[in-house]
Amino acid sequence: MIKMAEQGSLKEALRKNRWPFLAILLLPVVGMAVAMLLITVRAPHNLGLIIVLILVMILQYVVTVYIIMLRFNRLVEPSKS
Repeated sequence: MIKMAEQGSLKEALRKNRWPFLAILLLPVVGMAVAMLLITVRAPHNLGLIIVLILVMILQYVVTVYIIMLRFNRLVEPSKS
């Protein structure tokens, strides 16, 4: 049984698993790219509007993940004060 004092802190867990966590957060972008390819093949008459909407969603999501990454970096880095 693990005691409370022996458990790792959130900072330690993020330091060890930062890149896998961010990679998991970016999986929806891969799904959106696949959706764009499928829409291109299956419904080319809706292509313009749908591609623009998906690109806007991808941009919003990537910016959100970038902000999360910056906060992780700030949390994980040692204090300089």
